[in-house]
Amino acid sequence: MRAVLGIDTADRTAGVAVVVEGALACEVVVATGPRQSRRLTALIEEALAEAGVRRDELAAVAVTAGPGGFTGVRVGVAAAKGLALALGIPVVGVSTLEALAGRMGPWPGVVAPVLDAKKRQVYAGAWDGLTGEPLVPPAAWDPGAFARAVADLGRPAVFLGGGVTPYREVFREALGERYHEAPPEHGTVPPGRVALLGWARWQRGEAVPPETLVPTYLRRSEAEEREAGRRGS
Repeated sequence: MRAVLGIDTADRTAGVAVVVEGALACEVVVATGPRQSRRLTALIEEALAEAGVRRDELAAVAVTAGPGGFTGVRVGVAAAKGLALALGIPVVGVSTLEALAGRMGPWPGVVAPVLDAKKRQVYAGAWDGLTGEPLVPPAAWDPGAFARAVADLGRPAVFLGGGVTPYREVFREALGERYHEAPPEHGTVPPGRVALLGWARWQRGEAVPPETLVPTYLRRSEAEEREAGRRGS
């Protein structure tokens, strides 16, 4: 038996899932909070026990590598790398936005996951809801610019994620009748999707050594911006 563990701590929830031989075996999700690293360790043990999977049966660890909250992404990536190094197995970095897009399942149009990046920006991208083809590249966007990029596709689009509400009217104005909004329960990243994407990429030989995985922040942190400001760059 071979299994892949999926980890997500990039946004508003922390979750762990296990895929066994290509099928989702279990999924555990909790709200994020203090001592996230300790809670994540407990979640991993809980998920493995529920799935009936031993650590030595894991073939790879998948994790949302960003974008998202800087602390959350860092915690998840560190946990995935640490576990994979200890077990001598590879890792798979998964886009938070791509995993969130999977919430919709097959959808006849454009799926546009949006996370609030603060500072009047959103982390966002767009995928074809049926084929999964990337249509608008994931980036830290001005909300209006992202809305226009999706509108230019000329197709119905469903927006989902925690970054939709603050800019709903911006998106609605740009797309008009082609604007759709997913229900709130579709607004968080499903760790099961992370694990399934990880399984598929491990099967294709796309997993990498854990020491090579780096977070995909898409933007400098506030500390990095302050340092850049002091240096004049």
